Amino acid sequence: MPNFMLCLSHFCELHGPQIIVCTQVTIEDKKQEYIHSSSSNQGVCASCQLILPDNAANLITNSDSKIFISTAYPTSQKRYAALKKLMMKSLSVETVSDIVKPMFFGDAIYGYCLNKIFKLYDINARGQERKYSLMMVCDSESDLLQNWDILTLYMSEFIDLIQQRVSQTNAKLHRSSSGSMVDNERYLRRSMARPKSLIELTNDDQIFVKFHLWAVETLKDTLR
Repeated sequence: MPNFMLCLSHFCELHGPQIIVCTQVTIEDKKQEYIHSSSSNQGVCASCQLILPDNAANLITNSDSKIFISTAYPTSQKRYAALKKLMMKSLSVETVSDIVKPMFFGDAIYGYCLNKIFKLYDINARGQERKYSLMMVCDSESDLLQNWDILTLYMSEFIDLIQQRVSQTNAKLHRSSSGSMVDNERYLRRSMARPKSLIELTNDDQIFVKFHLWAVETLKDTLR
């Protein structure tokens, strides 16, 4: 079975490219090798945090004899190093002329990656936007390419969900602020910029739970 992993990462203004959450597939006998024993958010800014209900460190779903596990990063040092390398390329190196289009890159050493970049509007962020990457990583180039159509469809649906939630949140803030919101770029007030979790940007405290459920369905359809 090809080794697939879904990851959400972003370019943090304080820490550079960072992994926020990744979802992996395993079996019951290997479950303990994938889960985190405690929350991994200590020392991490709000933008980089994976914030789960009850301060949980993992989200786990059992389905069709497979275990789907979402964590802040892979527990395997080898997989973490490979994912970090691909994430850095995704957010800082590889580019496309049209941000809406997916990218594909990778090699036999670090694995292969299909990703889509998206940006979220935030008036207090640098350039008034925050940059994210949704990535599907696999050790098999052919298996990843065979699932191109279904993966890009799933990715577009989740990105649309996040962007709609952020737009709704910004609209509410604009109506309630009555013109009191400060545009950092216009007034060059860098001190006002601050890290924000996707939970705050979308005004949805279940957004990472929804990511996990979306990732499970995406991986299930990919592995059929």
